[in-house]
Amino acid sequence: MTVEIAPLSPDMGAEIRGVDLSRPLDPAVASALRAAWLDRVVLVFRGQTLDDDALRRSADWLGEPADISMPVDRRGDDDTLIALISNIRDETGNPIGALGDGDMWFHHDNSFTEAPDKATWLYAVELPESGGNTLFGNCYRAYEALPERLRRSLAGRKVLQVYDYTIKERPDIADLHGIPHFWQPAVIVHPVTRKKALYVDRLMTAAVEGYDRTAGEALIEEVCAYVERVDYEHVWRTCDYVIWDNRCSVHARTDFPADERRLLKRGKVAGEPLLADVPSPREAH
Repeated sequence: MTVEIAPLSPDMGAEIRGVDLSRPLDPAVASALRAAWLDRVVLVFRGQTLDDDALRRSADWLGEPADISMPVDRRGDDDTLIALISNIRDETGNPIGALGDGDMWFHHDNSFTEAPDKATWLYAVELPESGGNTLFGNCYRAYEALPERLRRSLAGRKVLQVYDYTIKERPDIADLHGIPHFWQPAVIVHPVTRKKALYVDRLMTAAVEGYDRTAGEALIEEVCAYVERVDYEHVWRTCDYVIWDNRCSVHARTDFPADERRLLKRGKVAGEPLLADVPSPREAH
């Protein structure tokens, strides 16, 4: 099997050609995919024919699958490893999946848990005529672009990641009872590449350690201007399979017509607690 890796933008993303994810991967191919994924952050596989059994095995080259964390009462399905991301409703008017239609703010997946997922994959089943694109931002590049003043503001601090399963609003942190949340490093060190990445986003980052609410929200807003960089925009085709590194990227969704059907299947690769960057004495002051 000949694997071709074609970069999709200067800063992230690569299309993988010559790989059929429905079949077991040769160890050399799996190794090549892991290296490309670490280097390019987002990998795109076009024209994949994958049933649910194949989807459950599709990311074995990266690690163990993770259970879907969204509660069943917030989604239209109950599979433990595959979630439906859709605006489609059944004959009784109930949604068959989660996250509906409309645009969705930039975010890191499952940042509100102790051990956020290493990777997320999406597989396109049914698509609208236009819109519903997925935007990706490289959080290595976002950290590199931060001015020294903002680096010092975040150095050594934690941020509160909160999610109430919405698509473009933060919950009120005055009462977090029953709402998933976790304090994460504002700047992480990737466990493999050892590069620093920003771990702040508009949808889930609700507070900054050591700042009152007003000052913390202002800092988050300022930092998000650097996080929300569109380094790669994926325009979906049916049977596309896209997998990305959650630790060093953010993603968002563009709007699409509410009266047009969209169905993607989503799964995850289990991760570990994040590694915090330890600032130098100069960065900490």
